[in-house]
Amino acid sequence: MHPKQPPPPIVGIRTATWARFTHDIYRGVLQYRRLHQAWQIQTPIDSTHELEPVNINRFWKGDGIIVFRFTSAELRAWQSRHTAVVSISSESEQHGIPIVIPDFVESGRIVARHFVSLGLREFAYWGDQSRAYSRARGRGFEEVLGEAGFECLQLGVEVKRLGKLADRWKTMRRFIDPQLRSVPKPIGILAKDDIAAATIIASCQRLGFRVPDDVAVAGVNNDELFCYTTSPPLTAVRYPGEAIGYQAAARLDQLMQGDTKTPLKTIVPVGGLVARESTDILHIADPIVAAAVRRIRREAGTDPLQVNELVADSPLSRAAFKRRFINALGYPPKAEIKRVRLAHLEECLRATDWPIKRIASHMGFDSMEDLGRFMRRETGITATAFRTQHRSAT
Repeated sequence: MHPKQPPPPIVGIRTATWARFTHDIYRGVLQYRRLHQAWQIQTPIDSTHELEPVNINRFWKGDGIIVFRFTSAELRAWQSRHTAVVSISSESEQHGIPIVIPDFVESGRIVARHFVSLGLREFAYWGDQSRAYSRARGRGFEEVLGEAGFECLQLGVEVKRLGKLADRWKTMRRFIDPQLRSVPKPIGILAKDDIAAATIIASCQRLGFRVPDDVAVAGVNNDELFCYTTSPPLTAVRYPGEAIGYQAAARLDQLMQGDTKTPLKTIVPVGGLVARESTDILHIADPIVAAAVRRIRREAGTDPLQVNELVADSPLSRAAFKRRFINALGYPPKAEIKRVRLAHLEECLRATDWPIKRIASHMGFDSMEDLGRFMRRETGITATAFRTQHRSAT
C-alpha cells in the first residue's frame, strides 16, 4: 500500500481587478505550475454566483499568495500564519517582501525614443509623484529626452488629491484641462498608464485639440480595453504579464521551499511598444528628410536599406543629406535605419516562434550569423537571449 501523499500547497492569486492584462499574469503562474509545482490555485472570480466565492483577505489561509496591493493588516495576518507573500506592485517595496515588477524606467525610455523619432520637439510627462512606478517611468522618459537635448514638462496629479472614488473623473477634469491648455503644441505626452492616457485623449477632444496632430499621446500597459476605446486608438508599451506571473510564481516557490536567498526585487523586461493612431504623425518640416524617414519606416524592417539609396532619391549630396537629416532628427540616417530594423527584429523575437534562420531571411540578412552579429552589436546580447528574457519560462 502506497503512503498517502500530502495535499499540494494552496496558492492564492489576487491581482488588480480593473486591469485586463492581468489575465496574462495568470497564464504565467499556470505555466510555472505546469512545469514545476502541482499547486492548488485559489483566486477571486466573478462567476455570477455559480461557484462558491473565494475571498482572499486577512482571514484567507494558504501556503503562499501572489498579490497586487494589500493592507498592513492583511500582511501581518498572512505572515502570522507563515504564508509566503510575493507582490507584483512597486508600492510594496517598503514592506520587505519579494516584489516582481516590470522595468518601469525602460517603459519611459521606449516612448521617449518613439516621440523623438516622430520629429517632435516638445514633450510632457503626465504622472503621479506619490507612486513609485510613475516616478520611475517619468525618470526614464526624461533621461532619454535630456540625452537628445530636450526638456520635459511635468504634468499630472497625485491620486490622493482626487477625492472620493465615484467623483474622481470630475476632479480629474479640473486638473487636466488647464494643464493641457497651457502646454506648447505640437507636443508628445507620455501618461503614467493607459487609464491616464485615455483621460488625456478625452480631454483633448473636449478642448478641441487634435490627437495626434496637436497632442500625440502614449500610455503604458497596453490594456486593450482602454487602448481601443479611445479615439484615436492608443499607442502603449506592453505589460509583460506572462513573465511577471511566471517570475512571481518562481519567487513564491523559493519562499515556500524555505530558500533564504530569494531576491527582494525582480525586474522583468517590458514588451516593447505597440504603435497606434494616437502617435501616427511625423512632425518633420524638411520635406526631403520626411520622405526619407517614411521610406525607412515603410521598408527597412524587411529590406536592409542603404543610405546611398535614400540619397539617390533626393536632390542632395550625401553630405548635405546627412546634415539635414541630423538637423531634423538629431541623429544620422544610418541610425534611423538601424533603429527601425532593430525594433522589427525584437518584435519578431517577441511575437513569433519563427526560428532565427526564418527571421533572418524575412528581414533580408545574408545569414542568421549576420542577424546575430547585428543583434549583439546593437543590444549586447544574442537573439536567443533576448527571446528568452521576454518570455516567461526563464
